[in-house]
Amino acid sequence: MSKLSALAVVAILSFVEAKHCTDITIPVTLNARNGVFNLPPLTDHIAVTKFAQDYLRRGQNYTAAVLQGYTTITDEYNIAATACRPDHSTQNYNTWQFLTHGIGFDRGYWDLAFESSKYSYVDVAVDQYGYSTLAIDRLGIGESSQADPTNVIQAPAELSAIYEVSKMLRAASLPDLDISEPSHVIHVGHSFGSILTYELAAAHPNITDGLILQGFSVDSSSLPQTVAGFDIQAASSQLLRWFTHIPAGYFTWANIGANQFAFLAPPYYDPLVGEYTEHTKQPFTSGEILTLASQPSSAPDFTGPVLVLTGNEDEIFCGGNCSATNGQGASIPAGAAAVFPKASTFEAYIQPNCGHAVNVHYNATGAYDVMNSFLIAHGF
Repeated sequence: MSKLSALAVVAILSFVEAKHCTDITIPVTLNARNGVFNLPPLTDHIAVTKFAQDYLRRGQNYTAAVLQGYTTITDEYNIAATACRPDHSTQNYNTWQFLTHGIGFDRGYWDLAFESSKYSYVDVAVDQYGYSTLAIDRLGIGESSQADPTNVIQAPAELSAIYEVSKMLRAASLPDLDISEPSHVIHVGHSFGSILTYELAAAHPNITDGLILQGFSVDSSSLPQTVAGFDIQAASSQLLRWFTHIPAGYFTWANIGANQFAFLAPPYYDPLVGEYTEHTKQPFTSGEILTLASQPSSAPDFTGPVLVLTGNEDEIFCGGNCSATNGQGASIPAGAAAVFPKASTFEAYIQPNCGHAVNVHYNATGAYDVMNSFLIAHGF
């Protein structure tokens, strides 16, 4: 057994969980206006690299160039999720945190199966603060339904899935879960999960009572260098362990170096955690890349509290320096205040000694305390 595997097994077996967790499968019927894209077959490394070159070409909007029109997606898919509750009734027992992961991860981002006592957000939220949590695998990722990676697994379809699951949670109608109607539902995202959470508040402001956006800003200027740093590969070349057949159009980044460039800030993480995230990485899709920029200009009617928490060396949303202002306010994350004009409160917090994947850095639990303390402070 490798050193990494042995440590992971010891960590998993030695930690005694107090929380009670249930894995569930949630059927959802989507209602999403997706783009129809005309891409050449992404069947080999030449075609995949050409996709990246075209997407990054200066002066060209590649999404617009390959967009053929729109279609409404109304099919039924399954969303895999894990619901966790405290082992006894607490003041916050009936407040739920809806957790949405970002690109390269699945719902395990929130309950890392590597020395979970140091890295599990769910352990802190449930066992220490007494909240209930629902962590999903985004549509097309993890144990959720896979689908066409170009014309189905896009931001609008994933947003629709989140909205449908949120409605069921609020109505206490999730399958195989005996719960009462929540007193509050807080939506918590990371990275692309934060983008989708922001879009949820913009499109459906009454479905959520508050937002925590981890690894987020509204500055997209570093996205091209992030995509270039990924050195995009066909997922089928690396991730055959994921499922038997990976359709063309599912991508991954090249290696641990690309992983570090986008997500990690040395020396502020355990290299074994970096190896673990590389070993367990999840794919992303051509449709996601093409619709990353299709964000609303604001969430004009959302009136709940908002916390943006971003690592100080976040490469994707801050170009590696979140304390820079870029003329947007006190910091790059603080610039997101402008898109929440009616929020009851807005706070931006820069997590020190941290990269984009906050939950895998040494001081992750410090960030978790900031996130949950924010909820306590605002009445949840």
